[in-house]
This record gives sequence, C-alpha cells and structure tokens, in this order.
Amino acid sequence: MSIGVGVRIGTLVSTAVVASNDPGSADPVVLVRDTILNQRKDGTTVLGGTEQLGAGREFAESWSGFVGRVGDPSGVAGTADTRYRAEDLVATSIRCLLQECEPLPDRGGRSGGAPDIVATYPSRWDSSTAALMQDSLVYAGLERVTLVSDAEAVSAWFESEIAALAGTLIGIYHVDDTGAAVTLVRSGVAAGRAFGFAGDGSSPSSRLATALGAFGWMPENLDAVVVTGDGEPATDKAAMMSIAAGIAEKLGVRCELGPGPEQSAALGAAILAAGFTSTSHTIVPIGLPPSHDVTEVFDTLGREKVAAETAAGVATADPETAVFAGESESRSSKRVLVGIAIVVVLAALAVLAYFLLL
Repeated sequence: MSIGVGVRIGTLVSTAVVASNDPGSADPVVLVRDTILNQRKDGTTVLGGTEQLGAGREFAESWSGFVGRVGDPSGVAGTADTRYRAEDLVATSIRCLLQECEPLPDRGGRSGGAPDIVATYPSRWDSSTAALMQDSLVYAGLERVTLVSDAEAVSAWFESEIAALAGTLIGIYHVDDTGAAVTLVRSGVAAGRAFGFAGDGSSPSSRLATALGAFGWMPENLDAVVVTGDGEPATDKAAMMSIAAGIAEKLGVRCELGPGPEQSAALGAAILAAGFTSTSHTIVPIGLPPSHDVTEVFDTLGREKVAAETAAGVATADPETAVFAGESESRSSKRVLVGIAIVVVLAALAVLAYFLLL
C-alpha cells in the first residue's frame, strides 16, 4: 500500500492530509489547524487556535501572520516580541502538523520505507524564496520533506480525482488577501511563473486570458480551471462560487471549486507523496473526507448553448472552414479578373498586327 502525507501552511488555516491512492483504501485523514504557532513554557511548540487546542491554555508566546513574510530579513515578532525568521516559523509549523500525524507506518513510501511527505508553498514565490524555505526545512531536521507549489499540487488533485486524460492544461486561479494569481500547469508542471493581479479591476476570465496569451495559448486550449483561495477570501464560499461560475460562463471551460477551497493543495500534496504522476495517469481517486463540502463543478455554459442551437437547427460555422471558404471565393474572383485581362491584351495585339500589315 502506497501512503503519502501532504502539508500546507496557509495564511489563516493549515492542513495535513494522510492518504493512500490504493483502491479500496480508507478516506484520507485530514487535520485542520489555525495558523497560530504557540510556544509552551517548556519550549515545545504546538500549532492551532483556541478552537482546536481548547480554552484556558497558557503559552509563553505565539506567532501568526508569518506565511506572507517569508524572505523578510526583519523576521516576525511574537506576542512577547521575540523575533524569528518567517521561514523558520513555517518549518516549525510543518513539524507540528507532522507530529500530530504520528504514528505513521514504517512502510508505505515510494521507496519502501516510511511514507513520503510533500509540502506546498504559495505559487507566487520565486525560486530564491522557495530555496530559503527548503533551507529552513533542512535546519529543522525536515530534509525528507519535498516542496512543490500550490498550483502543481492542486493540478495533481484535479488530475487524480477528476480528469479523464493525462497531460491536461489546467489553469489555477487563486485568490487571497493580496489579490489574485493565475498559474498554468501542463502535464503536472507549472508553465513558468505565476501571474499576479492586485487591484487592477480586471475580471477573473480576462486575467486567465492574459496568462494564456503570454504563452501563445487561447482559452479553448484549457482543459479546466480550478479556483482556490487562502486567507479571508477563502472563507466566503458564495464569492468563490461566483468566481468559478463566471469563469465557466465567459471562457466556456469547465471550472472546479475544490474542497475547502484552501485545502485542495494539501490533498494534492498527499496524492503526489503517494506516488501519483501525470505522465502515468490512471484515475484512482483517494476519496474526499466526509467532513468536507462536496466539490463544486461549474460546467461550461457556452458548450450547452452551442448544443441547444444545434438541436434547434441553428447553423454554427466552424472558424477554420469559414476562413478557407473566404479564401476560395477570393481566389475565384482573382482568376476571373486575370482571364479578362488576358483577353483584352490579346485583342490589343491583334489590332496592332493588323495595322502593321497594312
């Protein structure tokens, strides 16, 4: 049995998932904690808020709001004004979640040993920020943890649970407190950087079109879009559903609002840790935890409209056919004009020859 552990430290909520992609395996075990790192008086740490840890507990110090500060050399101050680097606080938070997943089996990993662990990071991070995070994981004794972007993990979740074919082009539309980001993932690998949008007034569909255009792609090249969120925007499910429905309608593409929706990346990370790869794609769903909302699916409204018009006998011209038909008519007109010109020239030559012979 292949077992994987996925971890995501979010702005407000952090998630750990223990899952197996073997048929007939149990549903994933999901741990959800508020992203508040607490230090006890004995120096040990625990992740969570009052709701998870219970009221009346006293801590020497607590830190929050550190995920967005990774890479900031000034660090993050706790409630007692002790400063630590944000990346070290994230690494410690990952370790706290992994401790809650214990005991894990000795076997089940891809190499036959302990289960593999994959943690995600915000898709907006550049390579140097991700490298800082990797260094902090090593310093915390978590060198076993593999880092992937949120977008690549979400893509793995979609391809494992929903997609019918491998090698799909998926648009990940992410919304958080800093704005929106679009990442295009093809065959499980992010196509370049994430495109960030903050307060520019553009619509989600136009932002996706902008990202696609940077690679010479069109909206019809997309196989699907998955909408994810973090921070306060992720708590407004009605707004997230509205974003997904608008993308489906305007771009004519299938759009998914995954579970959470901030937890899709953690589920995808567990799927990757359990051995899923896009190139050897086989749909073996890990299943979704019963406590989570069902995945919202927004099928393209554009395709439904075309189907209805076709059923009603309304002709829909194929763009390529229309282009070739126009070219054919243009070429026919040109041939007629050339023929007339030739006849005129021959007549003129005949008249000239007649006068020369006189």
